[in-house]
Amino acid sequence: MTSGPANATSRLPLCADVSRHSGAQPAGSAHRWDTCIAFEATVHEWDLFRDPARMSEPQRRAMSVLGDWVAQSGLGYGLLMFAPRDLTTFDARRRQVRVYTRPPGPLGSFVRQDFCAGEEELWALFSEHVAGVGHSAAEPVAPQAGSDWHLCTHGRVDSSCGKYGAALFQTLHSEEPRLWRTSHFGGHRFAPTLLELPAGRYWAHLTPELTRRLARRTGDWQALAECYRGCAGFSPAAQYADAAAFQQAGWWWLDARREADVLRQDEDGFEVELRYWPPQGRGQPGRVHVQGERTHTLHLPASSHAPELYPEPQYRLTLAGHL
Repeated sequence: MTSGPANATSRLPLCADVSRHSGAQPAGSAHRWDTCIAFEATVHEWDLFRDPARMSEPQRRAMSVLGDWVAQSGLGYGLLMFAPRDLTTFDARRRQVRVYTRPPGPLGSFVRQDFCAGEEELWALFSEHVAGVGHSAAEPVAPQAGSDWHLCTHGRVDSSCGKYGAALFQTLHSEEPRLWRTSHFGGHRFAPTLLELPAGRYWAHLTPELTRRLARRTGDWQALAECYRGCAGFSPAAQYADAAAFQQAGWWWLDARREADVLRQDEDGFEVELRYWPPQGRGQPGRVHVQGERTHTLHLPASSHAPELYPEPQYRLTLAGHL
């Protein structure tokens, strides 16, 4: 028999439903990082790797190094687990590992490096590439070109992803060979939520049609612009500006290199200058000025498993400049 408190928790609305019905803006919600490491792990392993009581010694050492680095740098990092497409060929002694790092200068996409790694080598990659400590003996392999689509289906972290993310994966996995069933990476209130790599872009409230449109870069982009959470390489204010520019410019913006300066940020809003370098054939470099004016604040759940509400400011965006 289930206890009373658990029954009460199970009756909470899904945070993704509350967020969607409220009209909350997804922009500005992407996890900020300059390095992300994605590695192959079975769905069963996702919770094992997240449980401090069951961490291996190599993982404990790496987590200690990473904790010190985060405290000193003030910057986060990405840790992503994706399920093998074929369990019969999965070998934990030779996991696929992908390391994404931000290159210097204006950001177009992150740089990808691929490895095969066992337990010791895997966690040494985190220490080496995130914190700059030590060296991993992981075997380098040639990276695959193109995009990977990481869709959160981690229902044990939040039921929104278990319901909406898993359903979207079941619909699309046979037609999208590089769509990956992926562990929690934040923002389950925007489920189904997807991380596009190596671009570092996060997307919210996707449907099968919107996901196909994004993967193929076809059709009207306006609805997708409303689903753009932001790029990991930018601060929240710059993520809003990046989303506003995509909404006005269209598909070519996703291939532009850009950099952002936050000129002002306070309780009333923000101002951001975006400088951009279009892909070849799309014109000359330019700049736009994006202003966000705070209009109101929503109070929404961050989880489907807890009743607490958190403030989420909403902004009116205006863009000045030519795209």
